[in-house]
Amino acid sequence: MSSGAPIVTLATDVAIVGAGPNGMALAAHLKALGVDRLVIGRPLSTWRDHMPAGMLLKSEPYASDISAPRPGYRVSDYCRSAGAGYVERSVPLSRERFIDYASWYERELVGDVVCCHVSQLQRIREKFLLHTDDGQRISARRVVVASGPVAFAHIPEVLGSLGPELVTHSSQENDPAKWRGRRVAVVGAGQSAVELAALLNEAGAEPELLARERSLVFNVASEPSRSVWACLRRPTCRLCESWHCWGYYHFPDLFRALPERVRRDKGYNFLGPSAAAWLRPRVEGCLAVSTATRVLGAAPMTSGARLVLGTGGQRREAVYDHIVAATGYRVDISRLGFLVPELCRAVDGRAGPPVLSRSFESKVPNLYFVGCMAAASLGPSNRFLAGTHFMARRLVRSLCHRGRGAG
Repeated sequence: MSSGAPIVTLATDVAIVGAGPNGMALAAHLKALGVDRLVIGRPLSTWRDHMPAGMLLKSEPYASDISAPRPGYRVSDYCRSAGAGYVERSVPLSRERFIDYASWYERELVGDVVCCHVSQLQRIREKFLLHTDDGQRISARRVVVASGPVAFAHIPEVLGSLGPELVTHSSQENDPAKWRGRRVAVVGAGQSAVELAALLNEAGAEPELLARERSLVFNVASEPSRSVWACLRRPTCRLCESWHCWGYYHFPDLFRALPERVRRDKGYNFLGPSAAAWLRPRVEGCLAVSTATRVLGAAPMTSGARLVLGTGGQRREAVYDHIVAATGYRVDISRLGFLVPELCRAVDGRAGPPVLSRSFESKVPNLYFVGCMAAASLGPSNRFLAGTHFMARRLVRSLCHRGRGAG
């Protein structure tokens, strides 16, 4: 006779929710130390399903490595083993090359992954119970949420009257070619907006980039090599090349000492909105760009959507076949979906990112959050591949210390 208790099909010490770069880096480091861990997620689903074909990484190749527990697993190592070309600086990696590298990293260092999504996470006494979309029940003593930014995609309220057939977030646009011959408005001024507009144009669509900023900002082109003087003026780190990047990257504990308002702003607005220098010749003079422009209203039509746009006090209307909101992400853990309400409230009763300790632990003991969810607590590096390096070292140290204590 059933007792009503959930049937546990798997049990582990550390469950890692998410199989992107953060989840894989943590799993690889824990595996190297013999810690019992389980990765749950579809490997690289954000990169495969939510980034456009033909995309190039904004980060330099030397800054696009996933943290590994031993040498030999950088992008350059993969390219050398695969006989592929590699230039450390100024020549960006393609999305496809990065996926090949990360898949190789997964095969070599991570091993088995439970290839499904977590549909519910709850705490039962001193352990966590994870329900998956394929019906499994996984018991874990500790859980690390590394699920990536897609759940936090932000579409401005002014576009809310348009249904999903007329407006999508840039994270839903992985195939620019499907809009060939169609007029598409891309709202935004950051890397994803500018690059998507360029890819749409090159795929035969008719994009118009609508940016609130007075002008598009393109980063300074990186040099193939750097002099000693250039390195002193603008020191190199995986986050970017400047003294403030260097400080954010190397001193996340000092970042924690900043006021919360400042941490939220710097954690999520640092470096943006701006686009890579190599995008400039693919945009300027190639496609329609409307700067200092706000979307004031939106209405569906029989075919397409009408936007009311404001530029310098002047209003105009324009009709598009589709709208893409490349308007970033707003981290709010209540949007994760799989956290049961009582657990979500226990993590943080307010909307927004979780408040985390220096070891990425939330207010709920043994529940950790990494990646973009950690940016407001431990700095902007956590939004990028650069963040896997500090995160893996710090969190593994904490998990191993806790493991010894529990034993």
